[in-house]
Amino acid sequence: MAVSSPSTLMFLVLISSSSSALLVAPAGPNPNYEVVYLMTIKNLLEDPQGVLKNWDMMSVDPCDWNLVTCSPENLVTRLEAPGRNLSGRLSPTIENLTNLELLLLQNNNITGPIPAEVGKLAQLKKLDISSNHFYGEIPSSVAHLKSLQYLDLSYNNLSGPVPRLLAGTLNVIGNPLILGANTGQDCSRTAPVPLSSNQKISQASLPTAKAKSHKFAVALGSAIACVIFLSFPIS
Repeated sequence: MAVSSPSTLMFLVLISSSSSALLVAPAGPNPNYEVVYLMTIKNLLEDPQGVLKNWDMMSVDPCDWNLVTCSPENLVTRLEAPGRNLSGRLSPTIENLTNLELLLLQNNNITGPIPAEVGKLAQLKKLDISSNHFYGEIPSSVAHLKSLQYLDLSYNNLSGPVPRLLAGTLNVIGNPLILGANTGQDCSRTAPVPLSSNQKISQASLPTAKAKSHKFAVALGSAIACVIFLSFPIS
């Protein structure tokens, strides 16, 4: 049997707790595995608007891809896809984007549990997955994010307690099944602190009609949940 040359395409098996995928890594002796991880994320998402169309497994790096921003060292630091009508699930392989500082997926239709692997993104400063369809409990691993400054989980279908978090701004409003037992604070804690004046809000990040409808549908339940929580303080 002939021995494969170094230039032969390499194969990488990515195994996670929820799924495994067999992918072809980029050609060459030093493939960019951030390309592989991003392609795994793409493969679990439905993209009716084609915003991920130029994400290509054969790319040398992902730095010229839509929605991706890199550092001067060509490492992925931002993934910004607000209001892009994405659906599907968020892949646990997100944990491998170890230089990620911003993850913005608000105002989409993404479902499933929040991957616990998000808690391994040590450089993450801002996480916004509001106005989606995430369900289940907020993973306790999120409490490990020491760099996190802003966390918006509002208007999903999350449940259970809120872990003690280091984020300066936390928003979980619009999740009627959320419990406040571990927050140590009242429901006002869920209101987001206004962004600084030098921060720009892109048109894509504004709430869509779907998001507004979803918010209206859960607002009453959220208010009732807050009243119940405040009426029965945790001893």
